[in-house]
Amino acid sequence: MFEEKNTLKNIKPYAIDEYYPDCSLKLDSNENVFGPSKRVIDGFKNLDLRRFNLYPCYGELIDILSSEFGFDRENFLLTNGCDEAINIILSSYLTEKDSVLAFAPSFSMPKIYSKVIGAQYFNIDYVSKWQFSLDVLLENLRPETKIIYLATPNNPTGDIIEPILIEEVLKKCTDRIILLDLTYVNYSRFGEKPYYDLVKNYKNLICVKSFSKDYALAGLRLGFILANTEFIVNFKKVISPYSVNSMAVYAGINALLDKTHFDFVKNEVIKSREFLYDEFLKMGFTPYKSEANFILVDFGLKVEFAYRKLLRNRIIVRKFSDPKMCRFLRIGIPSLSDAEKIVNALKSRKMLVFDLDGVVFDVSNSYRYAIQKTYEYFAGSKCSPSEMQEAKDMGGLSNDWDLTKYLLDKKGIKADYKKLVEIFQDIFYNPEKENSKGAIDNEKLILGPEFFSELSKEYDLCVFTGRPKEEAFYSLEKFGLKNFFDYFVCLEDVPCGRSKPCPDGLNKIKECCYYDDICFFGDTVDDIKAGCDASVKVFGIIPPNAPDIDSTTKSLKSFGANGVIDDACKILELFRNEKICK
Repeated sequence: MFEEKNTLKNIKPYAIDEYYPDCSLKLDSNENVFGPSKRVIDGFKNLDLRRFNLYPCYGELIDILSSEFGFDRENFLLTNGCDEAINIILSSYLTEKDSVLAFAPSFSMPKIYSKVIGAQYFNIDYVSKWQFSLDVLLENLRPETKIIYLATPNNPTGDIIEPILIEEVLKKCTDRIILLDLTYVNYSRFGEKPYYDLVKNYKNLICVKSFSKDYALAGLRLGFILANTEFIVNFKKVISPYSVNSMAVYAGINALLDKTHFDFVKNEVIKSREFLYDEFLKMGFTPYKSEANFILVDFGLKVEFAYRKLLRNRIIVRKFSDPKMCRFLRIGIPSLSDAEKIVNALKSRKMLVFDLDGVVFDVSNSYRYAIQKTYEYFAGSKCSPSEMQEAKDMGGLSNDWDLTKYLLDKKGIKADYKKLVEIFQDIFYNPEKENSKGAIDNEKLILGPEFFSELSKEYDLCVFTGRPKEEAFYSLEKFGLKNFFDYFVCLEDVPCGRSKPCPDGLNKIKECCYYDDICFFGDTVDDIKAGCDASVKVFGIIPPNAPDIDSTTKSLKSFGANGVIDDACKILELFRNEKICK
């Protein structure tokens, strides 16, 4: 085996999609959803074959850029998207002794490229959201800072740094390279030219720009560097020859020559952006003003629920793994009609919460079987179904490990709890097993995809279960049910193992799903108690093969159930008759 160089060891690769996702709106990567100019599309219909079998030539596109912005041809270098432009700049001038300084959050690739080189990369936190501060930048300068990375508008925040402020940075930092990322600049009120003009007066400014976001050429990977000619000469030493393909060059030429199309796109983006900003405010969320083709929204504790609701409506947006950004979603700006789909997908509806065991899944031959077999392991004899149900009806034993321990204690058999859990899990669910993972594979559906598909047309659906998340997701995915639910509260999601009858799980749902109108379905008295204590409407479900239906019904009602349903499949019928939803 060959060991990678040290600078690569702690770097996570940038994640990319391997396949085009099956969705109605892909808004997670800030692509231009309006598509390229008709001139670009029509141009490809009559391509000169030399663009296929000869190496690409860049002169024509560079001539247009030179004329458009008033620079010599020698000030430009075409690149394979903006990513390559940034990588070339850092690779040309950074050493392991240098550092890069940038505000955070921002585009992640400059940090990755810096680490590959072995240079330090320092983030500056915004003092106020999300406003660039020259004073804060200057306070954070280090002697080894060689490059300052700035983006305007910034991704993912959408804020801009005005040209006059960029000029102040250039004046104050004459001995540093200012790398200015202008990927989204054409959606801002300033446009690109005021920034480019600064290159004429400041030798330490390097501008990078892509054709992905404004001209909708993300799939062709085209960008450029605009800088002092001394910089460009060195970048040409680093860049791979012919890194930009002929198709990208040809599309770039036609895109630049069609000003009308981009003006249309920009106007549409601004209208949709303002609409979404206003609607998010009305819904009680915190959107931030943006001058890019996306908007950043703080959903607070409701972020996971909002993300799932959008996903269930086949709308993909950007969720963040960074703990500092975990409350936010970044949403690309679509057409106004599609923006309305986003708003409609997030609107509040009635919430139906389902316990899994005995309500969605028949666990007679899984959990109940595991209880029985674990009991036999320690006791050497069987425990009757009626004994199990009687213990369930008492309340306080919703965790089946605890229930098994209680049954053994009742018979005077002392079992080590850790060993009990180990035996139980090996019987019920062991992901290391080949083929069947355990008794969990004996489960049958009580409520299937057709049931939840019908309900999800009018209601938002949630899971509240005492199962560990891995086991819950295993069964939900196995039966094709997971995507019907917008939110999940499992064993790990309640503090200190405070499972039912503690109402913490339902209270978390109320807190994180912005709903008070909640209806909960469970099959045990602990479910009923949790629902009552959380002040939600709660219905008892008689589980399959209950040994004494009348006794279980009486028990569920005595703990406060709003009603008891002897067959979970009747839930849909009752909703249609409006006997539950009112």
